[in-house]
Amino acid sequence: MIETGLFLDDALRRYAQVTPEAAAVSTLGEITTYAALNSKVDKIANALVTMGVERGDRVAVCSVKGAKTIAAIYAILRIGGVFVPIDPEAPTERIEAQVSIVSARLVITDTARKTKFSSTFSESQLFDISQPLDEFSGNLDTACRPDRDAEDPAYILMTSGTTGAPKGIVHTHKSGLAYAKMAAKLCAFRASDRVSHHTPIHFDMSIFDIFSTAQAGACTVVIPEMHAKLPASLSELTEKERITVWYSVPYTLIQMVERGVLEGRSLDALRIVMFAGEKMPPAALKALSKHTPNAKFLNAYGPTETNHCTTAVMTHAELDGTSPLPIGRPDIGVTARIGIGSEDEETGELLIASEQVMLEYWHDSGLTEAAICDLPDTDGNVRRFYRTGDIVRRAENNDFFLIGRKDRQVKLRGFRIELDEIELALVNTPFVTEAVATVCGDEIHAYVTGGSKEDLSSVRSKVEAVLPRYAVPHHIEWLEEMPRTSTGKIDRAKLAGQKDTQHAA
Repeated sequence: MIETGLFLDDALRRYAQVTPEAAAVSTLGEITTYAALNSKVDKIANALVTMGVERGDRVAVCSVKGAKTIAAIYAILRIGGVFVPIDPEAPTERIEAQVSIVSARLVITDTARKTKFSSTFSESQLFDISQPLDEFSGNLDTACRPDRDAEDPAYILMTSGTTGAPKGIVHTHKSGLAYAKMAAKLCAFRASDRVSHHTPIHFDMSIFDIFSTAQAGACTVVIPEMHAKLPASLSELTEKERITVWYSVPYTLIQMVERGVLEGRSLDALRIVMFAGEKMPPAALKALSKHTPNAKFLNAYGPTETNHCTTAVMTHAELDGTSPLPIGRPDIGVTARIGIGSEDEETGELLIASEQVMLEYWHDSGLTEAAICDLPDTDGNVRRFYRTGDIVRRAENNDFFLIGRKDRQVKLRGFRIELDEIELALVNTPFVTEAVATVCGDEIHAYVTGGSKEDLSSVRSKVEAVLPRYAVPHHIEWLEEMPRTSTGKIDRAKLAGQKDTQHAA
């Protein structure tokens, strides 16, 4: 990899000069070279300057994945703006709330979604990414490039977190670039790599897809939604595009194992399969490994606030299909500690210090102060640590194992119960692929997928053998599939709300 500067958008400009004809983005076989992508960036940047975007302005991006959307993100950064990716499938009310929270100067969207903003933005505040870019001038005028600082905000990721209320997580060029470079080194990226762009742009994993890939002048392979939602089509596209590095939530890989007809695919080009966002069932990963002979497997952990910050690297020989997967050890440039006591603990809340950590929560100093604390690192130096809220255990080999969320401990009939412990017990039965445990009133309700309804009695018997009596779910319900958020994670709020409604009825 060559030196790629101080800002998230520097690598693209550099590779447009060094390897202009190399593939930067591939979409269903249509190649956009680094030179062509850089040209698109300059054209969109010129348009944004004409529309009045200045350093520090927030620009919402609400569009499907693709070369133009990637170019728009780079264009915002190039003129000193802050990009705010918005879920294009979200309800209009939620979209309006998010763009209002960040006081977006304008919105980059496509023709199909312009109506979502018609009541809050004038036509002059909307840039339609679907339109031809030929009318805009080529190279960005040097005078239009503002003085910038690596500490300037680069992007704001909107998330509900565990509260349901939208909040903005602010990352700077420095924090975003620190992660992009770390991840590129972790995966030993080279120019010949073809990296999946599976997650939507409003999901933090897309930072890896777009910016880590660019650190090596490699190619981002866009996975269109029509393929992303159909496992057989997705595995076919993975084979056809000769993807070498894969990154997604575990659910996508589970679906490919179950319905992706992998026995008819040749996935030998994959050298890295990385997953994050939720726990990967060991049995599903073992099954996947049989079809990816040249891959090693990376279990990546990290809240949006820290970027992916610990990794477990596993080979085929280390997968037994039953043992829980670790979240590994701190990545390069990351310091981790357990607990806020005077000494590092063996079990407790995981805290992360790194240049990768967010700047702040957008316009919420109280929330920021509650999430950040100053503590000594392993060398005794006081560092700025982010409190993840995740409870981990340190194994004898120094690997971390994720136990669950600090805020998912409940108290029923005088007993303290970890809902994540219940879910782990359920998933560790041979019949269950995924599990969710919720509380309704004074009862524990569990939802499971995998196997069939007829397996539920066996599931109950097995969890009764490992869980204390008071932690055994009162009800276990089989689902054909879990409800999902737009980022592919299990929609826990929907399950809990559904049970609340049923219980009330």
